[in-house]
Amino acid sequence: MNLDKFKILVVDLNTQKASIETFDEKQKFLGGSGLCAKLFSVFGKPDRPALDPKQPIILAVGPLTGLFPMMSKTIMGFKSPYNEQYTESHAGGRSALAIRLAGYDGIVIVGKAKQLSVLKVSSSYIKVEPAPYLRGLDIFAAGKIMRRIKPELSGQRSILRIGPAGEKLVPIACVNVDTYRHFGRLGGGAVFGSKNLKGIIITGDKSLELPKDTYKEYIQTYKEIFNIITKTHAVHKYHDLGTAENLIPLNELKALPWRNLKTTSDPNIYKISGEYFGDNLLLRQIACAGCPVGCIHIGLLREAFGEEHEFLYRQVSYDYEPIFALGTMLGVTSAEGVLKLIEEVEKWGLDAISTGVSLAWATEALEKNILTKKETLVDLRFGDVDG
Repeated sequence: MNLDKFKILVVDLNTQKASIETFDEKQKFLGGSGLCAKLFSVFGKPDRPALDPKQPIILAVGPLTGLFPMMSKTIMGFKSPYNEQYTESHAGGRSALAIRLAGYDGIVIVGKAKQLSVLKVSSSYIKVEPAPYLRGLDIFAAGKIMRRIKPELSGQRSILRIGPAGEKLVPIACVNVDTYRHFGRLGGGAVFGSKNLKGIIITGDKSLELPKDTYKEYIQTYKEIFNIITKTHAVHKYHDLGTAENLIPLNELKALPWRNLKTTSDPNIYKISGEYFGDNLLLRQIACAGCPVGCIHIGLLREAFGEEHEFLYRQVSYDYEPIFALGTMLGVTSAEGVLKLIEEVEKWGLDAISTGVSLAWATEALEKNILTKKETLVDLRFGDVDG
């Protein structure tokens, strides 16, 4: 790993050509956020609309990725179709480590593919592969097919993809990362869709060179950080109940949004609290690559589909944000109902927070005759999961 220069992969989807560019001043733009901003200043087009083919999608990681625990986030920088401003979104999963082990500090994607495509990246190949057969497929179906590509490298690989919402350029469409993580805010999924980019498969197939001159100090620092994470209560909350632990305290503080902020507390909080999820629906905790915390909480959604004891089981990740957006904001007080809504939003490739807030507004607007059923298509009532 070069500590002085950034190594950036630049891919043009239109020409299907790629190049490697290097940038100096590494110390000046530390972190994925700093690198994203730097690269947008070079490749971005502030005077053009967000969905212009010339606008870049930028994926960047910080210099500590792969070297220390918890350094597991990728930053995605782009001009947002939601507000037409430069923005960034953060996601975990395997993406950051895959980018680092593919040998890059960042990836810049410009242009528009001639048809719906998947970009495949590793240290030894870059390919824009036509994938018209993925059009219209939801997040889960698309992921299932994309995982069949080079399955022997599944542990070294990160899969980013969009659902129908991104293809339709919905400005609150997200990018799903390795099933349970997301570039959520501000319409990154629509930017993918505008480029005919259904997804990206990044394979980290190189090893990472460790610091030689300071190897002993590095190992010592690594152990200190690792021990704090795994042997103290410093991040215990995130592994145990996760951010869903916030729901009851915020409700008690009268700071939890309920029914489109009509009120900020409700006595029915327990059935959608972190404690309830943990005691009744938590299936397992999983971790992002390179992070020992294990803060991704997977809930088990069980639904009957027949007259006898016939059940469909699905695994749905949850956190505080989707629970408040698709739970309290909508007046839903059933944990199973919240998981059902989260899964439906996931399937379409929509940002859970933006979707929940939008639905909450629409529900109150229908209630107050600002909207009619002509606009909403179905009855929307607070607490009604099916609607």
